[in-house]
Amino acid sequence: MHHISHEYIQNNPQLPFKLFSFHAHNLACVIPLHWHQSTEILYCESGELQVTVKNQSYLLKKNDFIVINPYEIHTSKSPIENHILCIQLPFSFLSYVTSNSFYNQFTFSANSTKQKQDSDAELIKNMSQTLTLRETFQSKGIVKNLMILTNVTRIIRLLVQFYAQDNVNSYSNNRISFITKTLSYLEKSYTSDLTLNDIAQHFSYSTYYTSRLINENLGVSFSNLLRIIRINKSIELIRSTSLPLEKIAVKTGFKTYRNFYNSFYKIYDMSPIQFKNK
Repeated sequence: MHHISHEYIQNNPQLPFKLFSFHAHNLACVIPLHWHQSTEILYCESGELQVTVKNQSYLLKKNDFIVINPYEIHTSKSPIENHILCIQLPFSFLSYVTSNSFYNQFTFSANSTKQKQDSDAELIKNMSQTLTLRETFQSKGIVKNLMILTNVTRIIRLLVQFYAQDNVNSYSNNRISFITKTLSYLEKSYTSDLTLNDIAQHFSYSTYYTSRLINENLGVSFSNLLRIIRINKSIELIRSTSLPLEKIAVKTGFKTYRNFYNSFYKIYDMSPIQFKNK
């Protein structure tokens, strides 16, 4: 699983997936743009959650849900207080239960904010039950785990049945390996003056093919991807150090504070100093 940002996950080690919930009280809190190799299901039990996936924004209200596929860059913020369930299904687990067809042959197009389907009632019921089980069910661990496992397996079955879409990116069996290695390479080299051509040469691909792989799998251009990684590194430094913002800008690969300021504002609609003060 690839993480750039910090997420606070309450995980039960006996379950083959991650399951946690949160109530947003600090409405200024924004989760930085990030991605995982896991598939993430977000279900809104009450309140609202604004989710942005690959530059598309969705407002989840009561009983809405959205499924975020592996490597789709996303962020979320809470416009009002809410109660949210998050299920993260590891790539290996989804591959196992779908006989390796997930991602190779299909991904999910699940988003109930536009229009509810008839099948959504059962999905919503299972998500709501899973949240209740997780938070209030007072039984022995193994019984509770089996009930959660049953519910989540049913959720996956319903998603496969009603929300599977052909994966248009299945032209390359190596794309998961490429994306993982690209992200790892950028993690190590983001402070240097990187270009798309550097990545292409590193993998012995053409710049056109490299650009296409990044765009189709991550939903952003190379320059935006590099900007996101640098901004997220700057957020880590803002949160964990008392370094001046000008130094943070240089330390995270931005040549000038002005470049840092513009990039930050473009992504978060606020300046680095506003973010720091919040």
